[in-house]
Amino acid sequence: MPRHVSLTRSHRISRAAPDFQRPALTRRAVARSKISVPVRNASPTASPASSWPGFQPDPYVDYGRFLTPEGGILIIHKDHDLRFRHTLWRLFAWTASTAGEGWFLFHQAPIQNWWIKPACLLAVAILNWLIVRKPVEVYRKVEIRPDCLIIEGADIFWLRFMECGWPTFRPNGDGSRILGGIYGTRFVEFLTIRSFDEFDRGADVFVSHLQDAMQQLWTRPPTY
Repeated sequence: MPRHVSLTRSHRISRAAPDFQRPALTRRAVARSKISVPVRNASPTASPASSWPGFQPDPYVDYGRFLTPEGGILIIHKDHDLRFRHTLWRLFAWTASTAGEGWFLFHQAPIQNWWIKPACLLAVAILNWLIVRKPVEVYRKVEIRPDCLIIEGADIFWLRFMECGWPTFRPNGDGSRILGGIYGTRFVEFLTIRSFDEFDRGADVFVSHLQDAMQQLWTRPPTY
């Protein structure tokens, strides 16, 4: 006969969580200071920027000198574009505008006196010429590199072909200065620098900076 083994039942575990008493929280009184808002008595007129101690006006008007990633010195200056095509454009603009205004004066304007029409046309022609005669202003770029001279980012003159000496400035008859020198077997005028008025000394600064750049970069042996 099989032997019966009596097994005792396991005790049931109560699933109710024990009741623990939580500690009483004490409230802290935080004393915050009152933030005072500054009150400024602003003057009716704002102070100019020049009154700021760190303000420094830029005396280089329409002029700049920069270092390039290729190891060169780039100089940018303002100049007049005196090419002949601008003169032709001035004549065309003056003729077209004056002719159109003259046709309006003699055919459409309600002016009965014929002496007033030519006087008005003369005044309009003078005014149009004063408008179109203003010279065209451009920015010139000249870069000195250890092995060459680059003008306007396109014309490259290599230092190894300037065997008779570096380019030098010479005065021109109209008060401008011309940078010229022997390049290979030819005398070349590289660029012309002009002054805008009697108080403009940008040409003198340009000459000094360009010669200083030549001394700094061309006295060292170039790396090819």
